[in-house]
Amino acid sequence: MSNIVYILINQSMPEMVKIGITDNIERRVKELSRSSGVPLPFECYYAVKVSVSAKELEKKIHQGFDKQRVRREREFFYTSPENARSILELLEIMGGENVTPKDDIVENQEEKQALDDARKLRKKFNFNILDIKPGEILKFKKDNSITCEVHDETQVKFRDKITSLSNSADIVLKEMGYDWLAVQGPRWWIYEGKTLSELRNERESF
Repeated sequence: MSNIVYILINQSMPEMVKIGITDNIERRVKELSRSSGVPLPFECYYAVKVSVSAKELEKKIHQGFDKQRVRREREFFYTSPENARSILELLEIMGGENVTPKDDIVENQEEKQALDDARKLRKKFNFNILDIKPGEILKFKKDNSITCEVHDETQVKFRDKITSLSNSADIVLKEMGYDWLAVQGPRWWIYEGKTLSELRNERESF
């Protein structure tokens, strides 16, 4: 019985996630990563084991993200892994077990090296990538009344303190009741109607 609902990401497809079900997360990740059409191995961003068949849960989750679906009958969605995880965490609250692997699931050292290289290649976000100057105001994705001000190439002024995008986003999310191990700041701060991650993906897709 498939009773694990998962979120997979892939460094070669940073703008989308895969949401599906399986009875063995490691086997599923390896199966998908073996595809000749996928240049890099998949990574399991989050997985939760439930006590009932996950099929109906998967259907409801897919319906919830239907407007972000890449193609009909495919399990890929244009959304951030944090957004998808916020939904799946409800299953954990209802008694599900977090079974997210702590290490990369790869077949060999070559795959591991390719994954590590891809992570390094996508350089750390800075405001120069988007030509955003100091003094510009960013809004928080979940509450546009929460703002911060661009301070320099990498930092913002948030509540009168100079800090990073990720740290400021983590503070706000924790206040909202979320407790995630890692927060990617560019996914949570908005500039001119789009998240910094969305703007970066648009810029780098040309």
